[in-house]
Amino acid sequence: MEQLLINVIIPTYALILIGFLLGRIWEFLETKTVSTLVLYVFAPALIFSSFRKITNLQDSEAVFLSAAFVFAGTYLLSLLVETAFLKERNPAFELSSTVMNSGYLGIPLIYLMFGEKALPIAVTYMISMSVLHFSLGILILKKSLKSGIVEAVKIPLIYAVIFSILAKNLQIPSGFEKMIRLTGNATMPLMLVSIGISLSRINLKDLKLGFVSTLVRFFGGTLTSIACVKLLGIPEFNGKVIIVQSSLPSAILNFVLCERFNVHPQTAASSILISTLLFPVYALAVTIFM
Repeated sequence: MEQLLINVIIPTYALILIGFLLGRIWEFLETKTVSTLVLYVFAPALIFSSFRKITNLQDSEAVFLSAAFVFAGTYLLSLLVETAFLKERNPAFELSSTVMNSGYLGIPLIYLMFGEKALPIAVTYMISMSVLHFSLGILILKKSLKSGIVEAVKIPLIYAVIFSILAKNLQIPSGFEKMIRLTGNATMPLMLVSIGISLSRINLKDLKLGFVSTLVRFFGGTLTSIACVKLLGIPEFNGKVIIVQSSLPSAILNFVLCERFNVHPQTAASSILISTLLFPVYALAVTIFM
């Protein structure tokens, strides 16, 4: 537990804190620019270099199935909580409870916890959840399957996966290989600083829903992932990576989508803030019982 705190939690949140302070001091900073660079340059490079190292496609399929299982299970749990306690439907609550920060926080955290060999698993999970996020997630908010499909095909990360598989046996000059790897490695600090900047702009409202959403996000993600790992017989190392990925705080992009479609954006914002603040304590608990 002490090693997790020193080697994972503190370094991760140090960069988030830097981003938060910069966001407070320099109001002209925009996460949209950083997010665009990450989406179209750095993250695809990370995905390309990581996926080329995947040798067992069966493991990748298991990760895809796990992400879908967690998405469906946590979403159903959010609907049950709404019916039993909230008495009304709130699509932003459902999305915030279902989709975790598997990219901006998940990849750096997995890298620090399990090392470089866990990156292909983490990236596979992120891609799986991104596809679900920008298809079924938009369907949750907008009730439009067509919009979900259109948004999904715009994600460059998906094409990076395809190209990495096609180029798996292709010999790339060492200089280009190193440059792609270095570009991908820049994804992690950029993601963490971007989280901090985003959190510095969140309006502290709708805290009750945010807290309930956080409970659903954490416990729903953890329990459904444990069940899936057991059900599919996923190897122990891969299973631990999947469980940690599934237990992460609410995704920053949930707020972006809710704001874009004008669906209770403050609910998404409060869920992001509360789940991110409480995650270090929950992460320590998960690693103890994992």
